[in-house]
Amino acid sequence: MSPRRVFHGQRGLVGAIFFASLCLNLLVLTAPIYMLQLFTRVMSSHSLATLAALTVAAGIALVFYMIFDALRAQLLTRLGNRIEADIGPIVLGSVVQGAGGADTQAVRDLHEVRAFVMSPSFTALLDAPWSVLFLGVIYLFHPLLGLVATVGLAILLLLGVMSEIAGRVPARAASESVRKSNATADEVLRNAEIVRAMGRTSTLVARWQRQAFAAIATGTRAHDRMSRMSSLARMVRMALQIAVMATGVWLVLEGALAPGMMIAASILLGRAAAPVEQSIAGWRGMLAVRVAVQRLNAVLAETRAQESRMSLPEPTGRLSVQDATVVSPGRQDPLVMGISLELRPGDSLGLFGPSGAGKTTFVRALVGLQPLTRGHVRIDDAALEDWPAEQIGRHIGFLPQRVELFEGTIAENIALMDAEAKPSEIVRAAKRAQVHELILSLPGGYNAQVGRNGDFLSAGQRQRIGLARAFYGAPCLIVLDEPNANLDPEGEEALAEAITQATAEGAVVVVVSHRMSVLKAVNHIAVLEQGRMVRFGKAKAVFGADNVLPMAGRVTTDTMGRKLPPLDPGKPIAGGKNRASGQGGVS
Repeated sequence: MSPRRVFHGQRGLVGAIFFASLCLNLLVLTAPIYMLQLFTRVMSSHSLATLAALTVAAGIALVFYMIFDALRAQLLTRLGNRIEADIGPIVLGSVVQGAGGADTQAVRDLHEVRAFVMSPSFTALLDAPWSVLFLGVIYLFHPLLGLVATVGLAILLLLGVMSEIAGRVPARAASESVRKSNATADEVLRNAEIVRAMGRTSTLVARWQRQAFAAIATGTRAHDRMSRMSSLARMVRMALQIAVMATGVWLVLEGALAPGMMIAASILLGRAAAPVEQSIAGWRGMLAVRVAVQRLNAVLAETRAQESRMSLPEPTGRLSVQDATVVSPGRQDPLVMGISLELRPGDSLGLFGPSGAGKTTFVRALVGLQPLTRGHVRIDDAALEDWPAEQIGRHIGFLPQRVELFEGTIAENIALMDAEAKPSEIVRAAKRAQVHELILSLPGGYNAQVGRNGDFLSAGQRQRIGLARAFYGAPCLIVLDEPNANLDPEGEEALAEAITQATAEGAVVVVVSHRMSVLKAVNHIAVLEQGRMVRFGKAKAVFGADNVLPMAGRVTTDTMGRKLPPLDPGKPIAGGKNRASGQGGVS
C-alpha cells in the first residue's frame, strides 16, 4: 500500500481548480483581442455598431472572468480546508504517538501548507504554465516579437532557478532556527511558574533571545537574497516590455505589423511574465512550504506504516520482557541494560532502586513510550511494537511521574476527554483507584472543574485523579511511576488497596516507588542499579522476614516460585546468564 501524501484524495478538487485556471487564462485574451479588433476593424471602418458589439462582447467575457476568478479562489480555500481537515487528525495523532517529533512542528507545517495554498504565490504557480499559451499567440503576431519575448522569459526562468539555488540552504537554516526558537519558548512557558518563582525570567528570556536572534539572522540572509532576485526580476520584466514595444514599433514602421498587434503583444507579454515574476518574489515561501510538505509526507508515511498493523486478539495481560536495553544517543553507558522478566495476570511488581537507576526509563519502555535499542517487551507473546497502538493502548493504564490534567471536569479527565464515556465506567475507575470518596468530597464532585493544568487541585489530588485515569477501562497492564510521591498516609493506604484489588481482578501492576509501604502491596520485587536489574523475585524472599532489602547472598525466587541461587555479581547462573547483568529470574 503506497504511503499517504499531503494532497492525497484531492484529485477531483485539483482538477476543478485546473479547469478554472484554464478558463481564466483563456479569458485573459479578452483585452488583447479587443484591442486588436479596435485597430483592425473599428478604426478602419469607422463603425460605431461594430464598436458597440465588441464592447458588449468584451463586457460579457469580463463577467465570466470575474466568475471563474472568484470560483478558483473559493476552490483554493476549499482545498486548503480539506487538506487540514483530512490529514490534521493524522498529523496531531502522529505528534502524540511520537512519529511527528517531540513538538508541534508537524502541526505548524500543516498550517503553513494550508496558508500557502490560499496565497497569491500558489495562484502564480497555477498561472505560470499558461505563459506558454500567451507566448504562442505573440509568435502568431510576428516571429521576431515571439523571439524577444522568449529570450526575456528564459532570463526570468533562469533567475528563478538561481533564486532556488541561492535560497535553498538559507531558507532551510532559517526554518530550523525558527523551530528551535519556538521549542525554547514552549519550554519556558511550560515551566513559567518555577522560572518566575526562582527569579530566572531574564536568564531564560536571554536564552530564547539568542536563538531568536539566530533565527532572525538566518531569515534575514534568506530574505535579502530573495529580495535581490525579486528586484532583478522586476527590472528584467520592465526591460522586456520596453524591448517588445521597441521591436513592435520598428515592425510597424517597416509595415510588417499592425499597430493593434503591437499593443496586444505588449499586453500578452505582461500577462505571461507576471506569474513568473510573482513566483520569484514568493520563492522563499515556496521553499519553506516544500520543506514542510516533505516533513509532512514523512510523518504520513510513518503513520501509514503503523496503521497497516493487523489487529490481534484482545490481550490477557501476560507481560514478558526480554533483554530490554535502552541506549541514549547522548550517553555512552546505557540507561537500561539487559533486563528480562515475566509477569502473569494477577502478578504485581515493585521497582526499587536509587535515583538514576533507570526505573522510569524501564517503565516507559513497558508502555511503548521509550523505544528499545535491543530486546523486546511482549504482551501475550506479541512484541509491543507489533500491536496496533490504538488497540494495545486501550488495555494499558499509565501514571507518569508528572501528572498533567486537561482543562475540564474530573470526570472528563478520568475518561481522557472521551465524549462517549459511560458515567458508570468513570465511577468504577474511581472506585478501583480508591478515590471515589475523595471526588465526592470536592465541590461539584465528578463535575468539578480542575482548571488549566489541574491548577484547582492540589498535587496529591492531581495524582489521585491521574491514578483513577490509569484504572479507567479495566486495563490488563497498569504501570504506575512513583504514584505516592505526593500522597499522605491515607492516600498511600488507598493506593495499596487499589493495587491489591487490581491484581485480584487479573491485571498486571508495575509500581515504581521509593517508599516501602507501597512496595509491600506487590508480590514481586525488582531492584535496579545503574540500569541493571541486580535482584528480582518473590517479594517475601527479596524483603526477608524483617521487611528490609537484603544484602548480596540472600536467596530469591523467580516469577514461577522457583528458588534462585544466592546472588553473586561475578558468578553466572544456570544457562550461562549473569544475575548481576539483569538476566536472573527469567521464567
